[in-house]
Parts: sequence; C-alpha cells; structure tokens
Amino acid sequence: MNSDEDGNWVAHEAEATIGARPFGEGLQHWLKRSPGFNMDKVRTPLQVVAPRFITGLLYMWGPYSALRYLGKPVDLIVLPDTQHVLSNPAARVVSQGGTVDWFRFWLKGEEDPEATKAGQYARWRELRKLQEKNDKNATSDSLPLRR
Repeated sequence: MNSDEDGNWVAHEAEATIGARPFGEGLQHWLKRSPGFNMDKVRTPLQVVAPRFITGLLYMWGPYSALRYLGKPVDLIVLPDTQHVLSNPAARVVSQGGTVDWFRFWLKGEEDPEATKAGQYARWRELRKLQEKNDKNATSDSLPLRR
C-alpha cells in the first residue's frame, strides 16, 4: 500500500470528518475537533482492541499511547492472526469475551474467578486505582456549578 492508493482516501476522509485540512487556518479546527488532540478530555477507562496485523495495531496505537502518556486507565489487547472482521472463533472469544469481562469489571465490580484471567484482573485493579486518582483530581480541579 502506498500513500496515494485509492486517491489518498485517508486524507480526504480525515478532512471531511474534521471539516478542514490540518494546515494553516485549518489546523485550529483540528486542534478543537480531532480526537487525537482531545485525549485529555477522556474520563472513562478504555479498552483498545487491535488486530495484530501492522496497520490495525498502528491505528490503535495512537489513542492507547496518548492515554497512557496522560496517566489515564487504558488497556491494550492485541488479537493474534486476525483481520478487521473477526471470523476466527478463538479471536472472537478473546475480543467479545474480553469486552464482557471489561464491562463487568468496570460497571459491576465483578471478576471472573477463572485462573487464566488472574493477570488481566491484576492489571485492571491497578487501572482502577489510577481511575480513582483521576476522578479525585477531576473533582478537585472542577469549578463549582453556578445556579
């Protein structure tokens, strides 16, 4: 694949999504509207799931690494031997089962007692501590609501 493949669709799609080119005066629109420049506003723990093939992982590396840099709770799951559409049953179990575990953990405080999942829950408990710290800082940094 080269950068001009299919008429440079990535550039055109990004320009259409943000509403401007990321140069000159359009750069201000990008700073306001582009998710990559607004990761500091993320307040919810995020699980990033990426296929192992290089472009899939590269696309997902941006949000993951930005949130890590900002000290936000984020987890990266790399699915082996997959494409964007998950047709491999094992990959589906990892992806969809992991998503269920993630939501049960964050929304209900539940953990699956299966021994093979102990590592993920240890990692997530550390992320919960980070989330609690971020929540506390966000509350103390917030302006009081005006009535």
